[in-house]
Amino acid sequence: MPPKPEPPSNEDCCMSGCEFCVWDLYDEDMREYQKHATKAREAFEAQGKVVPEQLRPENLRDSMDPSMRAFLDMEREMAMKIQQEEENNDNGD
Repeated sequence: MPPKPEPPSNEDCCMSGCEFCVWDLYDEDMREYQKHATKAREAFEAQGKVVPEQLRPENLRDSMDPSMRAFLDMEREMAMKIQQEEENNDNGD
């Protein structure tokens, strides 16, 4: 299992909406970590073993500031909307 990703510092992000923001990369890494951790936790539970503290759901949350989470969610929604509009234009809609 990969190690839990460390969040970038606030100084690492310029807040200009970069295509590959350091927070986007952290979010992707965190989702991958959570997926692996969930599988590992399920394996412990299936074997009737005690689940290690770091694999418990409450310890798998990311360390992202709520305002940064909202910003990234908005950026992701806007990018998806633009992509959908471009696809519709390409299809002649």
